[in-house]
Amino acid sequence: MTRYVHYFFLGLIELFGSILGKVPNFGLLTDEGRKATWVIELKTDELPEAQVLGSVIGMKVMEDVPYIKGLDRHLGGIMNNQVRDYLKDMGAATASNGAVGLYHIERITPEAVELGERLVKENHQTYVIDELELNRIKDSYPVMWKDKSAKPEMCFVGCPHLSFQQLEEWVDKIEKSLHINQNQQVTIPTVLTTSPSVLKKFKEGRQFAKLEKMGIGLSFICPLMYMNNPLCAKMPVITNSNKLRTYTTSRYYTDLEILDQITRRR
Repeated sequence: MTRYVHYFFLGLIELFGSILGKVPNFGLLTDEGRKATWVIELKTDELPEAQVLGSVIGMKVMEDVPYIKGLDRHLGGIMNNQVRDYLKDMGAATASNGAVGLYHIERITPEAVELGERLVKENHQTYVIDELELNRIKDSYPVMWKDKSAKPEMCFVGCPHLSFQQLEEWVDKIEKSLHINQNQQVTIPTVLTTSPSVLKKFKEGRQFAKLEKMGIGLSFICPLMYMNNPLCAKMPVITNSNKLRTYTTSRYYTDLEILDQITRRR
């Protein structure tokens, strides 16, 4: 309840800021308020799952500003669409799991490129993340299903909404996984969610026919709205979204785990 009250007042601030053309001079709107109080040292051999990394950071720093080192080794130093998609998903997890409103990534995000470690406060704390820490946090997620061994009845992919590139990638990955498992359609009802503009563009392309043939649903409705229905909340739903896991009874799986769940023979 406290979280929603917080969001309500933030909404009021944004509303009156738009009306007046002025905003309060505090918090993340000040240079000092945008400085990092945490340094995150990422020491993984491979690029972590965005939703898990965001969750781990959010649960640790809790409302503070992190300065993330080591992620540029995996993402490169160019802010392209693929990097934006990764940061979108990671940011949704840091926000939902830890109310993090801002993060800096060394050599990638604009202020970090310009200012570097001048963005870090002197009295900062340090948090080292490796594969063991990622797995420890992921394994700690509670399963909110009444029957923890129940078979999934629904799968949501796209919270936050998938970009056009992500949508096309998911169609390709599902198609390949179905072929490997010798199936024609997904074995769990699956819905991919995206924005109305992306949905319209996607329906005009050739990939949409593939999606329909595989029995996959496509929607612009936020999965949170679906899961807020008390009847739906009782269903065993799986997702690759840490945001959806945090706010609902859905169960989190990585992208690869989701692919296996929705395409394998049953």
